[in-house]
Amino acid sequence: MTKAIIGEVPDLWKETYDLVAQVPEGRVTTYGEVARALGDVVASRFVGLAMSMNDDIVRVPCRRVVQSDGSLGGYTGGGPSKKASLLRKEGIRISRGKVLDLEKVFFKDFRTHYPLRALRARQRTLRRHVSLDDAVEEVRKAVGLDVAYAGDRGFAAMVVLDSRTGRILDRKVVEGVAKFPYVPTFLAFREIPLVAHLVEDVDDHTVVFYDGNGILHPERFGIASHFGVAANVPTVGVAKKLLCGKVGGRPRNLVRPVTSDQQLLGHALCKASGGNPVYVSAGHQVSPTRALEASKHLLLHRVPEPTRLAHIEAGAARLSRNNK
Repeated sequence: MTKAIIGEVPDLWKETYDLVAQVPEGRVTTYGEVARALGDVVASRFVGLAMSMNDDIVRVPCRRVVQSDGSLGGYTGGGPSKKASLLRKEGIRISRGKVLDLEKVFFKDFRTHYPLRALRARQRTLRRHVSLDDAVEEVRKAVGLDVAYAGDRGFAAMVVLDSRTGRILDRKVVEGVAKFPYVPTFLAFREIPLVAHLVEDVDDHTVVFYDGNGILHPERFGIASHFGVAANVPTVGVAKKLLCGKVGGRPRNLVRPVTSDQQLLGHALCKASGGNPVYVSAGHQVSPTRALEASKHLLLHRVPEPTRLAHIEAGAARLSRNNK
C-alpha cells in the first residue's frame, strides 16, 4: 500500500553525499548550492545536517562545503579551525573564518538529476486531483494523524473519535524508520510511508484530520492534501505554524481568513480571543467551509481533538521507546 500511495522516494542522503564527492580539491561550494543541485534550495538545512553526520570524510569532503557568505561553518572532523587548516592545505585562502575570493574558487558544476524536482513534479501532478467538494454529508467519525520523531525513527499515531460525542473509538501507533529527511514542503515523502498502514479502510462519514497543511501550502498541496488524494479519503489540515498566506480580520477574532493572491486558503482558528491560533485548511474531498466547521466543533483546546490526541499518543510512544 505504501508504494502505491507515495511512489518511489529517492535516498536523499546518498544523493547529497554523491554530490559533495564531486567537489574537487582547491574548490569549495555552499550548502545552498548543494541544495540547488538536489533540486530545491529549501533543502539547505538538510544539507548542513547531512554534512554534520558524514562518516566518510575521505570520499565525501564536507570540509569543502561552506556558508553562502564564505563563512566556514561547522566541521565534525575537528571544528572550524581544523576545517580552515585542511582547506588552506588545498590552496583555499581564508581570513577571519571566511573564504576569500569565494567566487574564484566556487564550484557549482554538479552532475545531477535533481531528485527534488522530480518529487515536486509528482506533487503538482497529484495536485490536479484535489477536490474541495464535500464527499461526506455528515461527519460521524474523526480520525487524527500525527508523527513524532526520535532521530530517524518515527512514531505514527492514529486516534479515531466519535465526532458527535468526542468518545475515543480506537487508537493505534506504529513505529518505523523515516528514510526521507525533513525538507520543508516535502513532508509527505517523509511521513506518509509511516502513516499509510494506519488508515487502510476509512468508513463512510469519516474525515481524517492531519497534523500538517492542506491547501494552505506554497504548492497548494500540503501533506493533508497529498495523503487525501493518494489514499482517496476526505482530509483536513491542521497546522500550528503559518506556512504561507496572509491572515486577515481583526487580531482578536476567533476565526480569521488566510488568503494569498485573493484566494481563500484556510482559516486561523483560536479557542480564546488573543490566543495562539491553529491554521485549518481543506485537504481533499472537504470544502474550506466544512473544514472550518468540523474543526470548530472538535476544538476543546488550542488544537482540534483528533490531532491533539494523536499528538499525545505519538509523543507517548516516543517517550516509552526512549525510556527502554
